[in-house]
Amino acid sequence: MTKLVFLGTGGGRFSTIYQIRATGGLYLMDGANMHIDPGPSAAYQMHRMKLDPAKTDAVLVSHCHPDHYTDAEVMIEGMSRGGLKRRGALIASRSVLEGSQRHGPVISNYHRSLVERIQMAEPGGSTAIDGVKVRFSGTKHSDPTGVSFSIETSAGVVSYVSDTELEESVCREHEGSRVLILPLTRPWGARIPNHLCTEDALEFVRQVRPEMTILTHFGAKLIHAGPERQASMIERGTGVRTVAAQDLMGVHLGKAIRIHRFEG
Repeated sequence: MTKLVFLGTGGGRFSTIYQIRATGGLYLMDGANMHIDPGPSAAYQMHRMKLDPAKTDAVLVSHCHPDHYTDAEVMIEGMSRGGLKRRGALIASRSVLEGSQRHGPVISNYHRSLVERIQMAEPGGSTAIDGVKVRFSGTKHSDPTGVSFSIETSAGVVSYVSDTELEESVCREHEGSRVLILPLTRPWGARIPNHLCTEDALEFVRQVRPEMTILTHFGAKLIHAGPERQASMIERGTGVRTVAAQDLMGVHLGKAIRIHRFEG
């Protein structure tokens, strides 16, 4: 059984600044425990869900924007049991680890010393985390070194698409995904550069044809427009089951895909 927990579903500067939705990233459990894009509020959201950071096996950071990396060092300290045991993996884009033009680096030498392994995530590459393969693919975003992650879980491929514009080559990398996690930053008719709006996400889903699409990374304008309404538009236009994630929502992947809404 593969389990996902959405530790936050907000994205973009105003959702992040005002925490209209939390921005704690995604937690995946499938033999290995992976924390993907632990932005602001990740530690607090872990606490709310009674998830132990000391049991995390890898921290993955897709690109060098604060809503994706801010709590990464805290999560590394947790993964290394407060720095007492050198363990776990840090998998991150070039901008996060080395910097590139306007971005990064953002992980201190001290925090790098706490992990057992560091790997740069670049398009076309891959890694294994306790036997679970993770493939890296490109994005079209303002951080040119940004990556997406396709995780080959025991229940099928889960694709976490990081911030990107609609681009055929980006879509193609996620064909064969059972679950497609898309960052939907803007509502229908409100496209901006470097991100997906609803009509772009609809076309993305139409090209990939996953079993289920889960939308996240909602900007303030999209939250005001209603994420569930945008999800319905995509589902009607593609025939693919599409869910607007909620903070602390859980997803269980087995023969069926089950959604658990957080109540608390």
